[in-house]
Amino acid sequence: MPIQAFGWLIAAIGLIALEAMTFNMVSIWFALGSAAALISCLVTDSFTVQAVVFLAVSILCLLAFKPLSARLRRHSTPTNGDRNLGRTAAVLTPIGPEGHGRVRLDGVDWNACAAPGVRLLPGENCRVVEIRSTLLVVEPEPAPSRTGVK
Repeated sequence: MPIQAFGWLIAAIGLIALEAMTFNMVSIWFALGSAAALISCLVTDSFTVQAVVFLAVSILCLLAFKPLSARLRRHSTPTNGDRNLGRTAAVLTPIGPEGHGRVRLDGVDWNACAAPGVRLLPGENCRVVEIRSTLLVVEPEPAPSRTGVK
């Protein structure tokens, strides 16, 4: 067995291990290319031919199967909470950088925290900028624009 065969075998095993750790569906195609190059070691001792086989098989597998794996990958499903982003809520208890407070959105009270450097007082309106589980991240609602007023 030529010395290059050990190199291709180590590359294939390493790339499979890398794919097992990341699940990005990229290194598996290069592992298949390494396996094809390993098989080509039985036919020729030329490293150039083996490298061409490695590149050709890797690129063909990547181009052929990447779109399929992208379609099979699960995409995040929007939740009902996502519809609250950008909406206006009323502050019920003080909310500052040091702790959480409460806001009311559509008649429902939510735990809320302020965006960094923001302090909100009861009675003020705020806008939802982020949702972390059941915690709304809020910031002061922008003042209405006075364009067109003389």
